[in-house]
This record gives sequence, C-alpha cells and structure tokens, in this order.
Amino acid sequence: MNDVFGKRMWTFLIALAAGTLCAVEGNLVPTLSQNLEDQWGHILPKRPPQLSTVSAVVPGQPFSVRLILGRFALKDGAADVTVDLDQVNPDGTVKAIGHNLAAFRKKSSADGVFLADFLLEIIMEEKDQPGDYKIIARLRDNNDGSEKQLEAPFRLVAPPATYPEVDLRKDGAVLSNYYRSPQPEQLPGLLKAVLRERPLEDKTLSLYYGLGLLFRLNPQLHGELVRIAAAQSDPAARRGAAAVVHFLDETAQEQLRPQLDPETIKQLDNLEGIPSAPPQKIRNGGQLDQLWMEFFATGKVEPIRRLVNELSRPGGSLSPEAFKAKKDKGEATPEDLEKLLNFLITMAANWSLGSNAKQHPLVAYYLEAMLVRNEIKDPQAAALVKEILRKASVPPAAPRQ
Repeated sequence: MNDVFGKRMWTFLIALAAGTLCAVEGNLVPTLSQNLEDQWGHILPKRPPQLSTVSAVVPGQPFSVRLILGRFALKDGAADVTVDLDQVNPDGTVKAIGHNLAAFRKKSSADGVFLADFLLEIIMEEKDQPGDYKIIARLRDNNDGSEKQLEAPFRLVAPPATYPEVDLRKDGAVLSNYYRSPQPEQLPGLLKAVLRERPLEDKTLSLYYGLGLLFRLNPQLHGELVRIAAAQSDPAARRGAAAVVHFLDETAQEQLRPQLDPETIKQLDNLEGIPSAPPQKIRNGGQLDQLWMEFFATGKVEPIRRLVNELSRPGGSLSPEAFKAKKDKGEATPEDLEKLLNFLITMAANWSLGSNAKQHPLVAYYLEAMLVRNEIKDPQAAALVKEILRKASVPPAAPRQ
C-alpha cells in the first residue's frame, strides 16, 4: 500500500490535464480505498485526494481497480470515454472482463482530474493461480477518436503463515490511519494486543467497534478472527473477541457462527443488546468515538457530516455551571438534563473535529466543502466549523531550542 504513489499520480495527472494535446489520458489503479466517490464528490476541486494502492493480495481479500482520467475531449460539453477490460493471468492467458464499457459519459468540464464511473471489484479465490496478474484497460475517447492502453498489475500471494505482533504504543496508528494507509496484515496482531491490554468496557466499546469494521472490510481474516477468539482463556478477552464478531455485518456473523467455539457463541449471545452501529440520536461521547472509528476505517464523509450535525443539537443547551446552579436550588428539570447533555455532546464534537482536522487533511477538506456549498444550515454550527478550519490552517509552533 502506498499513499506516496497516489500523490505522485495526482501531480502527474494534473500535468496531463493542463496539457494542450487532445488525447485521452489516465491511470488505472488497484486500491483498497473505500472512499473515492466521497472524495471526488465531497471535497473541492484541486484538493489532492488520498488514494492508497495495493500491489499484493491474498485469496478472499476484496480490492478494486479504479480508472482516473486526466484528459479527454468534449463534444457539446459532454465527455464520451469507453473502455475494454481484460485480465492477464500468470500463465499468459487472457480473460475478457468487458467490452465498450461506459467509463465517463456525462456533461463535464475538461479541467481537472476525474474518477471514472466504472468500478471493477475483485476477490481472488483459493483455486486461482498464485503469481502476477494484470488488468488491461483500452480507453477510447469517442469524441476525438484517441485511444490509450493502461495496465494495473497485482500479485496473488498466499496468506502469511503467522501475522506480525503489534505493540499498541508503537503501532496503534494503524487503526486511526487505516483509510489512507490500509495494513490488513496488522489487524490480527492489533486485535490480540487490544484483547490483552484494553478489556471490553464502556470506554473501550468504540475501539472494539472499530476493529469490527476493519474485520468487516477484510473477510480474508475471518478465519484468523475465529482462531483468535478460540485461543482466549480469559473470559474478558473471549468477550472482547466476541464483540468484534458482534460488530461485523449480519451476513458475516451468520457465516462465522458455525465456526465459533461454544464459549465464544455464549459471549456473542450476551452482547445482543449492544447496538451494532451508533444510534441516530447520540447520547454519549463513546458514540461520537464510534463515528470517528467509521471515518478512520473508511475515510467516508457520512461520519463527518453526522459529527457536524452534533454542533447544533435541537432543544437548547445548558452549561455544567448553569445546570449545577439550578440543581442546587432544586429547580433542575429533566429538560435541563437534556440541555446539559446537548452542551456536553456539542463540546465533545467540536473538540474532536478540531483535533482531527489538524491531523487529517481529509477532515478539513470535507468541512471546507460543506461550508462553501452551504450544506451547514445552522449558523452556530457553521461558525464553529469556520473556527475549526481557521485553527487547522495555522502552522504548528516550532519546537523550542
């Protein structure tokens, strides 16, 4: 996986788009990114998208091949690019995937870098021959007749005999940066470290939710998840492993259940009352953390949009000092308690958006686009987002000598 490649490719395609030749150009990219549509649709033009690439996959591991266009011709303001796709196998045989597929047919400007409409999703199987594969794309610009052949190589390898151990203090960033630098091979070790060091409780529930999301994205690791669960002798650790299974989607749970040992199934059944996703009405900071786990796993815009919504909760707010004053007088009401909750949730959402906008440029890009496109209707929320972006744009202070 290589985010640096994505930055280089962005620079390369910007140069292509700025050229004067009228010939179709682009790049074919094998990737684990889950959020390319969100990035192209929800950040402003000329903001560099974050695109991870993958060079080697194991059987059962989902990935996609995406086409990014850097140049094409327009006719009556519309693009018309089609593509023929083939797969070249390690033995040299060729498998046709599709002919004359619509890659980019729509009204468009020609200025920029564009994500093509087709999505090639691939999951290699155990029966497939290990070795080097290539996806071949033959682009055809039907407006000017130009053509371009692109290749996306990838290698099918066997799963590792053992997965690396993970130190939470050194490698914990694997979790918070997964969307921009996916490292699925680290997830089994990360889970084992969490089971040892962060037992399942209210304050760690969001962490287990995040692990469930990551194992959901990586079904090739489900067998390893089953083995890790069965290996836990401590009941608390077994419960934590069961929680990761609980946070998989319903289909994955049903598929895994026959493979689980009786003790893990018992723990899993005891977790049925825990919601499998953040509720529509956020009630505590842990549920805000679950939204952040969704962003860290996928990089999608929806959890950021939901966090922005928490900046202007209906029903008014009441500071802790004001609530205490009313309580001391015996005047506090259930409505006041709800207003206190509104205040605390808004403060937590504001702080977390500010902190992560500094650490994750994509958070700032999403927020910036929401403001520019007038998506944030509440004046208070819009003002808070403006301040978040102002602070995120300030360079960090130089360390003291």
